[in-house]
Amino acid sequence: MQKEPAPNFTLTTLTGETISLSDLRGKVVLLSFWVTWCPSCQADLPQKEIFSRSLEANRFAFYTINVPGREADPNRVAPFVREQGFRFPVLLDDGRSVYDAFQIPSVPTSVLIDPEGMIVGRYDEHTPFLRVVEAIGRLL
Repeated sequence: MQKEPAPNFTLTTLTGETISLSDLRGKVVLLSFWVTWCPSCQADLPQKEIFSRSLEANRFAFYTINVPGREADPNRVAPFVREQGFRFPVLLDDGRSVYDAFQIPSVPTSVLIDPEGMIVGRYDEHTPFLRVVEAIGRLL
């Protein structure tokens, strides 16, 4: 895959924190786009929860991005995250503006961004998570 600049965004987490992608420059960043109704997302997120807890926060950032513009009921997101026990930060897309800016074709999709802010990988539900972990390892 040819590197391309990651579109900058500023979104708010479920807990009210504001995150801008540009503030994460210098770190390897993994973004995972998802919705509550998606069975593949429900299978994907627990693996990423465990993995995200094991990495050093000063070199790596992991954020999930819920896409309210694709949710049947956006009010279901916070209860879903609580029920699943997820501790990773959940950013709420502005409708589907970040989803569209990153040209995401489907959920779940993860995007890997290098410390210079370039997209170096896109991974859908058919990509084994080990392949994503290996790509992160090469960047760290």
